[in-house]
Amino acid sequence: MQAAKVKVCHFSSVHHVWDTRVFYRECISLAKEFDVTLIAIGNRTENLNGVNIIGIKKPANIFIRFFFTIFKVFILAVKQNAQIYHIHDAEMVPFGIALRILGKKVIYDIHENTYDDILLKPWLNKSFRLLIAKSYNCLLLFASRFIHYIVVVADPKYLTKFFVNEHECTIIQNFANTDELSDFVLEDRASLPGNHLFYVGMIRDMYYNIDPVIEAIYLLKQKGIVCHLHLIGYFGSKTNHSLATVPCYTEVKDQINYYGFLDINAAYKIAKQCKIGLCIKDQPESMLVSHERKLFEYMAIGLPSIFCNSSIYKELNNQWQIGIGVQLKNSEEIAKAIEALLTNSIELNKLAINNLKAARTHFSWQLESNKLLGLYHQLLV
Repeated sequence: MQAAKVKVCHFSSVHHVWDTRVFYRECISLAKEFDVTLIAIGNRTENLNGVNIIGIKKPANIFIRFFFTIFKVFILAVKQNAQIYHIHDAEMVPFGIALRILGKKVIYDIHENTYDDILLKPWLNKSFRLLIAKSYNCLLLFASRFIHYIVVVADPKYLTKFFVNEHECTIIQNFANTDELSDFVLEDRASLPGNHLFYVGMIRDMYYNIDPVIEAIYLLKQKGIVCHLHLIGYFGSKTNHSLATVPCYTEVKDQINYYGFLDINAAYKIAKQCKIGLCIKDQPESMLVSHERKLFEYMAIGLPSIFCNSSIYKELNNQWQIGIGVQLKNSEEIAKAIEALLTNSIELNKLAINNLKAARTHFSWQLESNKLLGLYHQLLV
């Protein structure tokens, strides 16, 4: 008789059940050896890829999230009676401490620099932001005595922001699953017909703004270079959802294909006709500790990209030569970078090969999943 698998539970009041890191990478990887349940925002309860998914209705506002949703998620998590609990949100840290006191193994997966993110929230009063941010840091410091941290950082030097050193946590990067994306790999991007650009992700939100890209496409059109943008994703809740708000939109609207939200396979099928990928996440230098996830997805399919010129991206690009860094608010810089790649087929293909080499030898989720599985087994000893 086969022994029952150890039960683990991931839970979140913020992330969707189809979150790329949480579901497609971590939960599916863990399901190969563990009985995995994921409780997160979603419309369905089902078993998919070996993961037991429990979908929770998305809260209508932040008050419902903090005073109802987080408790509902926690109660459902407790009912799972798992041996390892894996949380993904700052507001779940107190529940993680409670679970640890009750004898459970608990992991806090820190995806971003939450302290500095709170300080930049435009909808919070400035003095209130500082109070919340400092309270979070106190909680983070206290919780580090109870909970094992998984941290996404480009370099261990950033760990001081999370009150742990390299021996007290596990760094698990947001690299792409190269096997999952293998059907979309291309080396000879230069031979593709037309000038097609690719973007998948948030279109407008706190750190995202597609407007300068649209303006860059207009500037290139003025020079006789016609580019087509394939735009996949969704708008932040507090943003204008119309691309027509960009003054030059009417001049280039026939060059923009907006698909809305698509799953990862449908999205990257479109990328097979594109020469350049765009990363538009534009965070202040002071808060940057990790790279944008989609950059690694572009690497995995051999898609040269244009990204922000912050220090961690410069360091990565200096080592691997995967694309061009620009000021993402500057449409002229974006236009020059696009033109430079489209008019130099040799350089474009060289960058494509560099991306594939980097993904296969270093920036692969397969390497990170082994770390994750190793951590879980270590916690159970």
